[in-house]
Amino acid sequence: MGVVEQLEACITCHAWNRDRSMVALSPNNSDIHIYALQEDARGPKFTRKWVLREHDALVTAIDWAPRTNRLVSSSQDRNAYVWEFQDDEWKPTLVILRLQRAATCVSWSPDEVKFAVGSGEKLVPVCYFEDQNNFWVSKHMRKHKSTVLCVAWAPGAAMLATGGADSKARVLSAYVKGVDAANKQTPFGSDPQFGSLLAEFDCGGWVHAVAWHPNGSTVGFASHDSVISVANLTAPGTPPQRIRLRELPMKALTFLPSGALVGVGFSYTPLIFAQVAGTSTYTQGTPMQKVASETSSATVSGVSAARRMFQAQDKARQEQTVNQAARLNTVHQNCVTCVRLFDARVGGTVAEFTTSGLDGRIAFWTSDELSAAMRALSVSGGGGGGVVNKPAHRDAPTPSM
Repeated sequence: MGVVEQLEACITCHAWNRDRSMVALSPNNSDIHIYALQEDARGPKFTRKWVLREHDALVTAIDWAPRTNRLVSSSQDRNAYVWEFQDDEWKPTLVILRLQRAATCVSWSPDEVKFAVGSGEKLVPVCYFEDQNNFWVSKHMRKHKSTVLCVAWAPGAAMLATGGADSKARVLSAYVKGVDAANKQTPFGSDPQFGSLLAEFDCGGWVHAVAWHPNGSTVGFASHDSVISVANLTAPGTPPQRIRLRELPMKALTFLPSGALVGVGFSYTPLIFAQVAGTSTYTQGTPMQKVASETSSATVSGVSAARRMFQAQDKARQEQTVNQAARLNTVHQNCVTCVRLFDARVGGTVAEFTTSGLDGRIAFWTSDELSAAMRALSVSGGGGGGVVNKPAHRDAPTPSM
């Protein structure tokens, strides 16, 4: 069984450093906690090392640049900070975002030269360091009609995928002249003009998550109507594959190096989607199987758990009894809000990715658990859910060069 750690009462998001020895997380408030991960004879041990206090409101997202060892954080206080480790402490630098509404999400570009911030102001600041003035500045993308809920960088750092409360997923050019090297190649040509709308996809609800395939030409997004969409940008005019879930909506997505897609959200358990060999299409999802040591061996549905909770409350009126009665047979006991690649050893085995949620837990999902889920997919022919293909794709005109 993989490792499951109860680090906080609630976790909004988390991010790992390069060697996976430290994790930064938001405990659902304005602070950032950094834990060190060490292995001893009894297994992995987490120790809180730093508490970063600079934001004035809820920290909405954290990202850790592996090579430069910089943290970036966004918050509902409309600010973003870049944190650098100097003299055994983390020192913040305020970023000039020029926002009047909350910053909702943040992500470093793969080359760690830029980062993008989603916002409630219907725009995306793309930030970079200006040597002449010695601070972080931003350029604004303005193609959105509502709050931007998620952002994700293409592997080449020239394109940015976004999802918003206007029920649309978009792909825009994030090429910044003078910052990025020339001849950045994309499926829409080289060096597209900054902020150009390259593709737009209609969805049936808020777009909670976007993610890029390692090939840089396939993008996935999750919407609040319990649909996962996968679009191939090299086939303009082709509608994205729509995978309708039997589970509740996904809140976060990531592609594994193998091309498999992992989604987490309101169902408390990760779903794995396997890529069909030689294509850009995906099987329907299957849940990852893991049972935490403190959970019951019997499966407890949400309805049954609620019934038992109220029965226990009526008879004993004891909070402890209520909590035990309501415990579900899943690793996470609340919405899973974040998934991160890990690909390192922990607790004597290799963990492929980690998840965190509003229950305050971080769970490590191992290679064995991933292999078992993939075998289940091959046996079942793709798992639960239905596939819906709707012509909801609109290609934006190719930007002038």
